[in-house]
Amino acid sequence: MSIVVRHIPFDTERYPLAREGAKALGCTSLERLADEQLERKRSLGERPRLTYQDNLRLRAVLASLPLDHPLMVVYTRLITEVVAPWFGGRISYTQSPTFRVHMAGTPSVSDWHRDADVTRRVDYLTGWAPFVDTYDENALWVEQTYGGADYAPIPVVYGEVLIFDGALLRHGSQANTTPTSRVSLDFRFAAKAGSHDHGIFSPRPPPPYELVIVR
Repeated sequence: MSIVVRHIPFDTERYPLAREGAKALGCTSLERLADEQLERKRSLGERPRLTYQDNLRLRAVLASLPLDHPLMVVYTRLITEVVAPWFGGRISYTQSPTFRVHMAGTPSVSDWHRDADVTRRVDYLTGWAPFVDTYDENALWVEQTYGGADYAPIPVVYGEVLIFDGALLRHGSQANTTPTSRVSLDFRFAAKAGSHDHGIFSPRPPPPYELVIVR
């Protein structure tokens, strides 16, 4: 059975992830983030080349934001006002999301992994929200059958939250060969007992599930 994913739409004016993300990173365009960072390096007399470490440096800026920062406030409202109603109105979720920065022309920023191998929670769903339109190599890649390692990109536009079984489906990224830099956030959550999972767990193989230890 093919995997099941859901795209939850949201109003980008009411939940301006891109605007607040750009402010936090001090850039004018998230899509052209790579160009702006290259220009910054030139102005500092540095080699005009972007690396994995450059993505990590910008990611650290977002990860250091306090909970009352406008971007974090938008995130909390997005979860409680848009995502939670899809799952009975009450969910438990990660208070702070994981931010990712994947600039154009840089290597993969995430190895293939299953979230449950880290969280030890097979009941968690994964939400992924890009701050730009994503496609091809700047998108999230997810295996299309459980354990199949048959990865494919899942296009998600800005204004959608992708919900999928990140607990047991391996996912990650490829080198970003597109001209579009991608900033995104992801989070894990558990729906209230008895809530509708919208068929996302239905293609799972039967338990027990063997989890590996990630150190």
